[in-house]
Amino acid sequence: MNPARRLITMALAAILLAGCPSIWRSAAVEKPLGADELYQKAEGEFKSKNYPQAIELLERLKSAHPDFAKTPEVYLKLADASYDEGSYEKAAARYLQFLELYPAHKEVPRAKFNIAMCYFKQIKNTDLDSRVVKLALDSFKQLANDANAGEWAKKAEENARECLKKLAEKEIYKAQTYLSVSNYKAARLAAQRVLEEFPKLGYDDKAQELIKKLKGK
Repeated sequence: MNPARRLITMALAAILLAGCPSIWRSAAVEKPLGADELYQKAEGEFKSKNYPQAIELLERLKSAHPDFAKTPEVYLKLADASYDEGSYEKAAARYLQFLELYPAHKEVPRAKFNIAMCYFKQIKNTDLDSRVVKLALDSFKQLANDANAGEWAKKAEENARECLKKLAEKEIYKAQTYLSVSNYKAARLAAQRVLEEFPKLGYDDKAQELIKKLKGK
């Protein structure tokens, strides 16, 4: 290519580039999503069980739009997402935050029920520690005695009974464990607690059988 034609080609290229800034300039920054759009997108991720994505979107919404009309629902949805993905300690903390910020919200009874369920879900039957069961039991009892809890009070009452069964089951497990290591006194006390503190929950026969085994030991 001769020098003159080369100069013409370069000039044409320069004109084209000047008229098409998108060629040399990076793509325009995407317009930030509005509060409603973020909420709808988060709900879609939640329904699809993409909980980490839902949580990320809800956190963005909470930070970028603190005056959003559905902010209470944002806090509650954050707790629900943590609960549904199995992060029970984080979920309980988020439900408590919701209760502190919006104590008069209509979803308060459900939030309280789910806090109790966060404890309940962490119960391990093969664990001598009854602390988590007692936390769940106390939470269910408080809700069951709440006159404003509606249907959640009834559910809490049913689950409180399940907690009592768990406590009886743990005492049976303790008795069996202590018996296996020849700690007869502790085994006997655990079996007796079933009969005295948790009677008629389906474990009386096992407790009496253990006490018979321990007779004379």
